[in-house]
Amino acid sequence: KKKKKKRALEKKGGADAEKKAAELEARKQAELEKKRALEEKRKADAEKKALQQKKQQAVKTVSSAPRRSTISLFGFGGGEKDAASASPTVSIQSTSTQASAPRGVPTITKWKQARDGSITGVISGSNSFDDGDPVTTSPIVGKAVGGTVVRTKSGSRYFLAGGTAPPSRASLAQAAADARKQAQAAAREKAAQAKADALAKKQQIEEERRQAAEQRKREQDEKRAEAQRLAAEKARKDQEAKARQTAKQQAAQTVNKAKKSTTISLFNFGGGSESTTPAPAPAPKPQQKKQAKKAPPKGVPSLSGWKINGDGSVTGRISNSPNFREGQIVTTSPIAQGRIESGAVVKTGSGSQYYLS
Repeated sequence: KKKKKKRALEKKGGADAEKKAAELEARKQAELEKKRALEEKRKADAEKKALQQKKQQAVKTVSSAPRRSTISLFGFGGGEKDAASASPTVSIQSTSTQASAPRGVPTITKWKQARDGSITGVISGSNSFDDGDPVTTSPIVGKAVGGTVVRTKSGSRYFLAGGTAPPSRASLAQAAADARKQAQAAAREKAAQAKADALAKKQQIEEERRQAAEQRKREQDEKRAEAQRLAAEKARKDQEAKARQTAKQQAAQTVNKAKKSTTISLFNFGGGSESTTPAPAPAPKPQQKKQAKKAPPKGVPSLSGWKINGDGSVTGRISNSPNFREGQIVTTSPIAQGRIESGAVVKTGSGSQYYLS
């Protein structure tokens, strides 16, 4: 039993170790995932910030430019600068008008052409500017006509929306104000997102702490239950050992007292009596007077084919027991109460009862 118990404890300890290792690995994986997500978020924020700075710089440049100054857009994504941009570029431009810009060509509305050939207006459909930003292109090749696509000397193309109503200073100022509002709204959104992320992280940390505390409490409860079980098992074994010792002492006292007489009664140790004088042979019983076999009391295990041992215990095959298999050979602790004979119910020093069949 001790070996089985030891193996069970070792098996349980191994299972606990595997469980803890799995939990540790899961926590490590979660931390790596969080670090990776934070790194990706930092990269995205940095790219967004760089793009926003670029847009703000463009708006600032347009807002601070003189009325007739030229702002080149080839550095913002409208096209690549040609090394020979100083020389005129021959371009065949269709004079036919169209309702909308070709795919991939930014549109300039509320535009006007300056004396140097540049176009000033409000841009949309550009990868480098927000829709509604005021811009001034570099000088174009040819004449500016509404509803057509024009090309600058640097190679950039723009679709001029119908109408040549020039934007007023008020409209340009309003466009700049709108751009600033959009930037402020983006900043507020970023701050709100950062606040939400911080709150989510705090809640996650609190949840992990709560789960760790619950795990520690479960482990402590299991340890206490195991300690109580071991203590109860030890107390039971101590009680049985004490009962066996008491039975041995009583048996020794009975034998010592019996030595002083010519007859030693062993009814407490076996299935009959023994005397120093020969006992008369029992008379045969008539068949018709044979009594029916007595049934064991309900709930009391039976011992068949039993014999008494020198320490006052009984060995036999047990039946009707919840703790042993049917027909298993067992040895009780020393008998403390009852006559040891067939058809009797005896009681051990530990309190167990058996019916001797």
